[in-house]
Parts: sequence; structure tokens; C-alpha cells
Amino acid sequence: MSEQKKTIRFEDLGEPVQKLLKRVKGVTEEDMALFEFVSVKDMAKIYQEMGTDREAEDIWDELKGALLARREKAEKKRRELARKEAELNADAEADEQARLAEEAAAAEEAEARRKRKEERRRRRAEQQAAEEEQARLDAEEAEAAEQERLAQEEAERKAEAKRRRREAKKRAQEEELAAIEEERQREAKKKSKNIKAEWEDYKAAHPLEFANDLEQEIQQVSVKRSTKAPPSADFNLLTRTYTPQCPNCHARFSKPPKEWDCPMCLRRYRKRFKCWQPDEATKVCMVSDCNIAVGRFSRHHCRNCGRVVCSECTKTKALIPSVGFDETPVKCCRECLVSLASMPSPSKDGEAAPAADASPSKQAA
Repeated sequence: MSEQKKTIRFEDLGEPVQKLLKRVKGVTEEDMALFEFVSVKDMAKIYQEMGTDREAEDIWDELKGALLARREKAEKKRRELARKEAELNADAEADEQARLAEEAAAAEEAEARRKRKEERRRRRAEQQAAEEEQARLDAEEAEAAEQERLAQEEAERKAEAKRRRREAKKRAQEEELAAIEEERQREAKKKSKNIKAEWEDYKAAHPLEFANDLEQEIQQVSVKRSTKAPPSADFNLLTRTYTPQCPNCHARFSKPPKEWDCPMCLRRYRKRFKCWQPDEATKVCMVSDCNIAVGRFSRHHCRNCGRVVCSECTKTKALIPSVGFDETPVKCCRECLVSLASMPSPSKDGEAAPAADASPSKQAA
């Protein structure tokens, strides 16, 4: 109440209230505190009623009752506000606690997520390491398998090469045995013939010289006509000392194929295999008056006879139409060059032109 005395003084009241209080007796400090709730309308009503013949005590009692009711209403409102404030404070505290709980739960969830993320990262790293290790093992296994395959292919290649060498050696031995057997048969045939039989054979082979001594019997024999010309041997075939043979299919030819390429392998495998004399067949030049040792870089092949010759004996080039070299001069040995130079070859315009070109050749095999 002391605070009310300090805040509500008599001087602070309006003039109608002051006049009323001056007329009324027995006003206490508690009553003075009620003027906190007085309004301008109350003072206007007091002013009007003071002008009438109404008693001041009645006006005060009516005003005091109204002020008490207002104070009660204000106290009720204050209590309601205090209750609401308490409720709001309680709600705020509950919200704060909920917020703190949510933050704690969020922190725990974040920590759990971080741990799960680290666990996933660790598992991923372990899985990646395991995959890399497995990839390394697979690469090593594949490399080992590839090496094994290469070793097996190399062994098969060596076995195939050894088989071909055995077959070639066997064929060569069979050819040598056949030649020896043929020579034996010729020798036996010569021994079986006597001098008289040889003389009779000689007379039969020279009918013009011994026409009077031979008994001739003329017979009419029918000859079958044919459009094909009889087989003939050219000069190159008769003077060639090496029989063309394919190193791949081992086919033999009576005369060199075009550009010395095996026609069967070219048609079947689309590959070129030269049918001239093999490199390992000799270690010296095959020209009769040379016999110089030949090596990897000094070994050449004559395109006419197919023999292995040295670089000194193949310094010149020549056109060899019989083997397919009719446009560009190719390597030719000295012996074949003499025979080719003595034989005219037809040029592109139909006139005879020399077959040999005396220009030096490059030192290439």
C-alpha cells in the first residue's frame, strides 16, 4: 500500500474527486488506493451529481462500490494473466526441453550417421582392396594362362616344324632311294643285254644307215587328231638345275610358276610362298665358277634358275618373261644372264628386243 500512497496522491486526483473527498469523512489509505481505477467518466458523473442535491456520502458509496468492482475485476484479470503467463512459461519450458531433447536426439542421430558413414567407408575400402587383390590375382592367373598358352603354341609349332622336317627328310630319302633303285635297274638292264642285242638296237635306231640290212614292214596306223600342241621343253627348262618346290605344301613344278609364287598356296591361303631353292639348302654360291660362302645379308636368288647365289653374281638385272618378269628387270645370275642375252624376247610393240638389262642391281635379296 505504501507504493500506492506514493503513486496516488490527493494532488494527483481530479477536481471533482477532490471536492468529493473534502465533503466525505473517514477516507482511509485503502480507499485512496481505489482511485487507481477511477476514470474520466466517473469524474464527469461526480461533477454532475455534485451539482444536485444528492448527498456526498451516497455519491462516495456508489463510487467506492464501482471502484471495488473494478479492482476485483482487475485482480481477476491479473490472476488470469498470471495464469496464462505461467502456462506460457510452462509451455516455453516444455518447448525448450523438447528442443533440447530434439537437439540431443539430432546430435545422437548425426553421431550415429557419422559412425555408419565411417563404417560404410571402411567396408568400401576393404571391399575395394579385396577387389584390387582379386583383380591382381586374376591378372596373374590370366598372365600365367597366356604364358602357358604361348608355351603350348610354341611347343606345337616346334613339333609341327619337326614333323615337317621329318616328312621332308623322309621324302628326300625316298627320292634318293628311288633314284638309287632306278640306277640299279638301269645297271641291271645294261648287264642283262648282250653285245648282239645292243647292236640290233643301234641298227634299229639308225634305219637310214642300215636300210639294206633291216626288214621293213610298212603298216597303216590311224592317228588321233588333237587341238593341243605336243609337249615341248624350252631352253630355260632344259638348262635349269633346280626343280621348283613349294616350302609350304611341298608341291613340285616342272617349270617355275609366275614370279616363283606357289599358285596352290596363293589360291588356298592367300599367301605367297617362293618355290625357289631354300636358303638352308647351301652355304655357298651355286654358280659353278664362284662357290663363295653366302650369309644372311649376302644371299640372293636368281629369278631365272631359282638358285642361291652371292651378291657378286647378281649385280645385273634382266627381263624374264617366262617367269612373269616382263616389265621390270629383276636379279639374274651370270650364267643365266648369258643364256638370256643370247635369246631375243618380244617387246610390247611386237618387235624383238634384248631380254637382259646390264644395269647394276641393288644389293637386296
